[in-house]
Amino acid sequence: MSPTVEDIPEFLRAEFRDRGGIEVLDVSVRAYPDETNYIVLVNEEDVPDAAQIGNSLDDVISSPENRAFVIVRKAPKELVKTSSAPLNAGVQDTRATDLSRLISARSRASEAQPSLSYVRDAEFNLSAVTASRHHLIFGRRGAGKTALLVEAKGQLTADGALSCWINMQTLRNESPDRVFLYVLEEIAESIVTKQQQIKPESIISVMAADLYENVRRLLSSAGEADAKEVMRLIPQAQRTIHRFLEMSDLRLYIFIDDFYYLPRNDQPRILDMLHGAVRDCNSWLKIASIRHLTRWFQSSPPLGLQTMHDADLIDLDVTLQDPQRAKTFLESILHQYAKHVGVASPGRLFHAAALDRLVLASGAVPRDYLVLAGSAISKAQRRQNAKLVGVQDVNQAAGDAAQVKLQELEDDMAADVESATRTISGLKTIRDFCLEETSFTYFLVGYRDKEDNPHLYSIITDLLDVRMIHLIDAGVSDAHAAGQRSEVYMLDLSQFSGSRLKQGIQVLDFSGGKIVSRKTRTSDTAKTGNTPRQVIAILRAGPTFGLERLRGLASS
Repeated sequence: MSPTVEDIPEFLRAEFRDRGGIEVLDVSVRAYPDETNYIVLVNEEDVPDAAQIGNSLDDVISSPENRAFVIVRKAPKELVKTSSAPLNAGVQDTRATDLSRLISARSRASEAQPSLSYVRDAEFNLSAVTASRHHLIFGRRGAGKTALLVEAKGQLTADGALSCWINMQTLRNESPDRVFLYVLEEIAESIVTKQQQIKPESIISVMAADLYENVRRLLSSAGEADAKEVMRLIPQAQRTIHRFLEMSDLRLYIFIDDFYYLPRNDQPRILDMLHGAVRDCNSWLKIASIRHLTRWFQSSPPLGLQTMHDADLIDLDVTLQDPQRAKTFLESILHQYAKHVGVASPGRLFHAAALDRLVLASGAVPRDYLVLAGSAISKAQRRQNAKLVGVQDVNQAAGDAAQVKLQELEDDMAADVESATRTISGLKTIRDFCLEETSFTYFLVGYRDKEDNPHLYSIITDLLDVRMIHLIDAGVSDAHAAGQRSEVYMLDLSQFSGSRLKQGIQVLDFSGGKIVSRKTRTSDTAKTGNTPRQVIAILRAGPTFGLERLRGLASS
């Protein structure tokens, strides 16, 4: 049986060790539409034997849908040196401090500062997002939306494509017409800049310059731009973009980040105008947003991007539904950061249980995982004679993160103060239900309740997007009612860790790739989900949260 895609890097490490006693210093992934390459770095003296082992593993890691190849290379000197340098002082080593600082400085990607080392996920989203297709890229805050767009932009630019980048946070207070004009200005500027290679008297140069000047004129006028004039720009823009791309044999990619900052009611119209400007052109919209803060299509009148027809969806969220997959992916990211400061692997600084707890504490959100790891290192360094980061260090870091997450919640929803207030009130209601009323940190929401009360359920999805609760399972069946199912959510660790951790609270934990249920500060035996049936039994034991409890917070 072939290993799953997310398990392959660890599988390769184990196979090289078992078959030839060879230490793999690093495994990186290069994903292409038709095949995937796994680049294995080893010591120079191990290259001949490692190459033979790698060749024998090609068929093992391939699948009918995707061919895979192991490529063995000599590790660079700096990697060999750092991988063998011991950390006798553990977290007290200066490299641990360097790692914490590096995470603080580079955990957030932007167009100006790409990811420190982009880690391709098991879904091959980079291959998808660089395709000639409009895309809506969804993910919670910190899930890697910007990192994916930046990586895609860099790859496409290197391939000769034309691109432009717009962050909607800076336009959050502008009207829909002016938002469209600002995006169109970036597109026109990209075309005009490229047009400098063409004779200025050519028809394409004249059209591009005319479009750019019209956009600039409307943006510079006092007051609000005339809506009719703005609408008249759409066919002009479409003709200009189409003729330019056809003549130059180029592709144009328009990267729009943080789209959710715009008011939801304005979003379909803005997308509709942008889609009209690039329709039937070799020009593609790549829009990153938070799903439940985004309204990308309205049916009456029809406006926006219709999924399946106009655009495809890409979901970046790695949830706790598959904790082993989440652990493998997140540790591979932390491993890349550790290498940059001379730490061979996260296991040199973290107890295995602490790495498990990081997965749980972060809700499988990459940025949260990194930030908590950096904070936990600082916590451990304050403990006298501490060598490794422990579970309590992670718990304390998660507890300290609570206020930061609340501030981010307010920032995310600044375009709708009422929504932010409602979401925070919803968090308090759920937290009281979990910790004061039922003493469970996880709870169930019935499918039928969800379908009957979509306006109340929206509070659940808002809390999910801002990482105050996390999805554990999207469909647990009811043991006593055939056909009835529930979603299972867990309260974020920041809401009950540290000083908040009460005695006798039933919590979910994660150990050795398995879900565990236990009571805090008691001698009760923990229940481990060794099989799918045992996991379901653990989750079924959670209390059901009736959405009626949120009535009064959400408008119908």
